[in-house]
This record gives sequence, C-alpha cells and structure tokens, in this order.
Amino acid sequence: MIKQSFQERFKLDDEVMKISRICLVVFFTFIGFGIFAPIDELGLYDPKWIRVLHASVTLSFFIATYFSDRVRNQIQPIMLFFFYTMSIHSLVLLYWNSLYIGYLVGMILVLSCIGVSFVDRRSLVSYLGTVTSAGIVIGIYTKEPQVDLPLYLSSIITPALVSYLTLNIRLSSVEKLRISESKLKGFQDRMLNELELANETQSNLVTTEWPKTKGIRLHSFFRSFDQVGGDAISYLQREDGKLALFFADVSGHGIASAMVSAMAVLAFKIHGNQNEPSVCLRSIHSDLQELVPNNHISACVLFVDTNTKEIQYSIAGHPPLIQIEKETGPKFMEGMGTLIVSFLKPNLKDFTITPNSGDRILLYSDGILEVFDEAGEIYGDEHLFTSIKNHSDKKGEEFLNALYEDSMSFSAKRISDDMSMLLLEIL
Repeated sequence: MIKQSFQERFKLDDEVMKISRICLVVFFTFIGFGIFAPIDELGLYDPKWIRVLHASVTLSFFIATYFSDRVRNQIQPIMLFFFYTMSIHSLVLLYWNSLYIGYLVGMILVLSCIGVSFVDRRSLVSYLGTVTSAGIVIGIYTKEPQVDLPLYLSSIITPALVSYLTLNIRLSSVEKLRISESKLKGFQDRMLNELELANETQSNLVTTEWPKTKGIRLHSFFRSFDQVGGDAISYLQREDGKLALFFADVSGHGIASAMVSAMAVLAFKIHGNQNEPSVCLRSIHSDLQELVPNNHISACVLFVDTNTKEIQYSIAGHPPLIQIEKETGPKFMEGMGTLIVSFLKPNLKDFTITPNSGDRILLYSDGILEVFDEAGEIYGDEHLFTSIKNHSDKKGEEFLNALYEDSMSFSAKRISDDMSMLLLEIL
C-alpha cells in the first residue's frame, strides 16, 4: 500500500489558506514598494515592467483565493510557484546588481516565509535545496559584491535552516494534534455507541406495551430532553393479582440519570409485592440511597385492583395525581410525600381511591409543567387543566399527545426536562 502524504492524511485547509494570503500580501507589498524605488538614482538594473507584472499577478491570485474554488484547492502548488518566481527574481537581480542589499532582504523574506506556508516537507526541501544552492553559486561568482561574501552566505543559509526547522516543528505539532483528534473521534464514536445502548435501555425503562385487563386501560408517553433521560414507567403483576405501577423521575439528565432509573425499576420489581405502596417506596429508597449519592427521585407507586377498581397509591415528591372525572372534569388527588434516594428519611403515606367507570387518572412528570413562554410565564397547573378540559373528548395516546403538543406550543418547543405521562382509563 502506497503511503499517504501527510497533507493527504491531515489537511490544514483553513490554516494554509490564511498563511498563503498573508504571504501573498507580503510579496505584493514588497514588490509594490520596489515599483516606486529610485532604481535609476541608485544605479540598479531592475526592469519596471517585470515588477509591475509580478505585483499584478500576485494581487490577482490573492483576490482569487476569496472567489475561486480552483485556486483554493490548488493553493499549495500556486504558492510554490510564487516562491520560485520570487526567488528567481531576487537571485537574478542580486547577480545583476552585485548583491545589492535590497534584493538580499527580499531573498531573506522569501526564504523565511516558506517555512510557515507548507505542510509538504518534500516540496520545501526541494525548494530550499535548489534556491540555496543557486544563491551560494551567485554569491561566489558575483563580481565586486556590495555585501561581504560570508555575510551574504549566512544571510541565505540561515533563513533556509530556520524555515526547515519551522516546518518540522509545525508538522510535529500538527501530528500531535492529528493523533489527539483521532483519539477524540474514537472517544466520540464510543460515546455514540454508548448513547445508542443507553437509548435502548431507556426505551425498556418506559413501558409502552401494557397488559390487557378487564377493568383498566393503560397508556404512556415519553420524550427525552437528551438522547437518554431519567424518567421511568414500569409495572409488575403482583402475586395477589393486583397490578403494581411505578412512575419515577430521576433528577438530572443523560446517561447517569438513565442508570439510576434502571436501578430504581429493578428495585421496584423486587419490592413491588410489598403490602403497601409506601413500603415499596421506602424499600427502593433503602436499596439505592448508598449507591446513588448525587441524584434523588420523585416517584409514585400504585397498586391497582382490576376487579374492584380500587387504587392504593403513595407519592414521593412527585407532582400530584390528577383524577379526570367524566362529569366534573380534572381535579388533584389527595396525597403528598418527600423525595426518595435523598439524604433525608422519606415521609410517605398511603391513600386509597375507587374511581368510577369513565374516570381517568393522569400521572405526569414536572417536565410537562416546567416550560416557559417567551415572556417567562410558566405553563404550570392552570394551563395543564385547561388543556385537559379542551381535549376531554380524546382517548388514550391521542389524549396524551394532545397534552404534549399544547405544552410544546406554549413554550415554542423549548423544553428543559424529560417529559413523561401515564394515563389510567377506568372501564
């Protein structure tokens, strides 16, 4: 396999273009001053038409770097051409004018510029070798030089060495940068894979397929703030025949919150057969408190008797449940409690309700409420109740999607937290 050049492996398009433009400006400025130099008074031979032509071509290519893709794509060969023409121009004038100091300065300028203009070592070495050798020969064979030969030779060789060293330092730095970017890309790829896996895990934490029961229908909704979120909705078929429901919102976002959600769901699966919902929540708290130092959880646990339609529930720092009665509309259900998996011992109580046929129970995360419009007004309970009334004719997922769309319309689709809902429809 043919080894790729460094320029092919790692392109510095922006940097090379900026430096090339700077060099073209420097060349144009130097040549431009030369046009107005008192050549005749100094007794120098330097045809003006050559300088005018050279300055015009330089300015034209500088302008073309802003408008021509072809020039931008071929900037390195173009700049190499300019370095050679500038060098030839300076060397010829040095020979014609007995190493006049003005043209020696131009030669030093060109040799110094090329070291910061190229990422191709082969082109640079070839140029430096050719031009430096030609400069040495001209210095040796010039008659009656105006500059001492040792000073002239050092003025030619020194900037050539500096240019070569400058290129090596730049390429070394760029190589380190390329390696760092390669490692960063590898890390980003691994993170994307981890996020995809976490997203799959998240989808398993929010139940969308619910068991069919004779007395109740269940529907869920979830939108993540990040690629993965910290909300969880799960269920357990209890040994006594009741259906245990778990609705949780872990503080924070991202993979860490998703991991805590997974742990919370697992703990719920273990303790979902406790006698009371509050005992289940306390057990989850005890299992996770030492394992999760930086997150807390707001949650609800419901035990639903699908035969009698009786619902036992306990709330741990979660927004109050909403009972949507068929005749009178939405109202908050009784019940409050403190967060679990915090430093404080949870204060939890159990509550019981037996809704009527046609009633609905809505659980929702605070991400639904805590969105703001452009004036800074919060969506809040009042707007949620209004949305519930406006869409009372809708059922199941259509109803939940309508509530979500109202919240999004209020905030112009600006969200700051995961958004999840669980709807129990009493048959």
